[in-house]
Amino acid sequence: MEYIKIAKHVLSQVDDVVMHKKGVSANGTLHLTTHHLIFASALFAREFWFAYPTIGSVFKNRGSTLISKYKNHSDCEDPLYEDKDMWQFWNIKIIGKDYTVFSLDFEDERLAQDVYDSMLKLTVLHEATQLYAFIYPSNRAEQRFNSWEIYDPVKEFQRQGISFGKNCPWRLSSINQDYTFCKTYPKVLVIPSTISDTLLTHSMKYRSQSRIPALTYYHRRTRASITRCAQPLPGLIQQRSVQDEKLVSEIFNCSLMADRSHSRAVKNIIVDARPTKNAMAQTALGGGTENMDNYNFGGTVSRMFLGIDNIHIMRDMLNNVVDNFLVDSDLNLPIDVHALNEGKSAHWLKYVRMLLSSTDTLAKSMLFNESNILVHCSDGWDRTTQVCSLVQICLDPHFRTFEGFMILIEKDWLSFGHRFAERTGHLSSESSFHDNSARMSISGAATNMTQGIDLNASLFGFSNSASNNNNNKNNNNNSIYDRTEIANGELADLNFASQLHSTDIVSKVSKKLTTKKSSKFTSPVFQQFLDCVYQLHRQNPSKFEFNERFLRRLVYHLYSCQYGTFLFDSEQERASQDAQHKTRSVWDYFRSRKAEFTNADYKTTDIDDDDWILPDLKNIAWWWQLFGKRNEEMNVATTSSAERPCSAEENKRAGLKFPSLNLDIFGRR
Repeated sequence: MEYIKIAKHVLSQVDDVVMHKKGVSANGTLHLTTHHLIFASALFAREFWFAYPTIGSVFKNRGSTLISKYKNHSDCEDPLYEDKDMWQFWNIKIIGKDYTVFSLDFEDERLAQDVYDSMLKLTVLHEATQLYAFIYPSNRAEQRFNSWEIYDPVKEFQRQGISFGKNCPWRLSSINQDYTFCKTYPKVLVIPSTISDTLLTHSMKYRSQSRIPALTYYHRRTRASITRCAQPLPGLIQQRSVQDEKLVSEIFNCSLMADRSHSRAVKNIIVDARPTKNAMAQTALGGGTENMDNYNFGGTVSRMFLGIDNIHIMRDMLNNVVDNFLVDSDLNLPIDVHALNEGKSAHWLKYVRMLLSSTDTLAKSMLFNESNILVHCSDGWDRTTQVCSLVQICLDPHFRTFEGFMILIEKDWLSFGHRFAERTGHLSSESSFHDNSARMSISGAATNMTQGIDLNASLFGFSNSASNNNNNKNNNNNSIYDRTEIANGELADLNFASQLHSTDIVSKVSKKLTTKKSSKFTSPVFQQFLDCVYQLHRQNPSKFEFNERFLRRLVYHLYSCQYGTFLFDSEQERASQDAQHKTRSVWDYFRSRKAEFTNADYKTTDIDDDDWILPDLKNIAWWWQLFGKRNEEMNVATTSSAERPCSAEENKRAGLKFPSLNLDIFGRR
């Protein structure tokens, strides 16, 4: 509370603040608590709550927010600004990581500055233990659950069909019980029963971050497995590890050991999720990819590059969409749907389609070729996790149930060390805050608004667009969002690229204001995975027990820091911070409100391995609900059902069979 500069009693309060959100201007009272910004107005059905960790960027600017909307004062139809000079206001623009964007107008510059300074202190933290989750008072409904225990690795692998008995080809290893073997891996690892822990201690040196190949999924019917790891470390001298080669060989042999009547050779695949050139370039840094002369194992293995770019490219693609098409959400200005779906902005869907295409190929390989797959990227905690998770969702109906999906996240994302804290930037940085009014004249602000600048409108680090070319007029959708709808996530980012009437002011200034960059390791990796799940959900509406809102709320709570689940980078970090006892699990929230997140169209199955689904690669669309837009605002007319390819369910009903896949096309090295 010592950070709040304008406190009256327990909460700091500012009256006569105008909020601009979704095209609605509302006069009300602003409160700053230790973990939330709260705005109350008679026009809002409920108070508007916004958690500080959800902030992506903040800008303090000279002039009212409405300057970006109206060319001159006479055009302004808002009664709150009647007979007022819009340049005598100061506004604070707030861009949420959950695609919520709103602006606050102040008539008193000192109050605007105090609010800005207080928000900076309350948002930019130094320790995860300062986040809201460590003081969140859970309600009685959530206290009925202890979702930290929802995932038991032994029980989950037994559910998949592994008995861990005397004749089982797989065994549990406790080599990482204290996380000294690999600090980013779970304490329980499943490896071939023929592999000793001694061999593991030698093989760990050959994989980045000591992330050795370990089992994550076993397909009961085909006995095929998904194992995951990090890249090998051959380097420029192309060194090898016979221990790593032995481990991979035994992993592929486990399916034969489980079915000794197996009469034909299994086609195994080593999957490198990176583009080929990226994998080869890593050799200069000591990394690289498998030399297939050493991993061919008698012609039973092929190598496949998925061509999925790194976290920086994904961040850049989404930032481009936000910077150029979602920036006017506080004023509710329309976007050009055709421009959105062309050029660089459409690359976000391109990468979603690429992930689903890889999922399609690998799922078919396991289903129809009974292939074992070993997946890695560079360190094995981003693209590897995405691919492994999506294949499991397609193959196993359990992971499409309400709690099964939670277990999948716990297993492949949390236990296997996806770097949630690093990718989301929970603690934020001062580079996310920009006081433009302190460094700019009115004419400078006018130049920003007219020419457009890179205002670091990115939600995940670097901003990439040089200017904003979206100068469309405002539409008339004046819907008001209450507290619940806000939490669902609406739009994001910042817009100051709007036409101004005074060209004389514009001509006086030629220099654009530059902004700092945030952490280069932030990236929407988990959101991209959820976007892929959304596509599968759209295409198979009766195959998922949870609804679309469940996915949207999960994006929100990824950033809200209300629960401890996504605050750390590994299982070891959560254990060292005692998150299980000091915070609540995010799954407590969903399980205590299951009725809100249950899919009414879900058709219960016997949860057998044959209830698989496959993605329809011609039916990929923008997740318009997440971005807070209408479907027609983001998606052009979709392909008719008569023109689209048959779904997996339709193929099964028609009695169609897929041919065996020839995976030699992926080449060997």
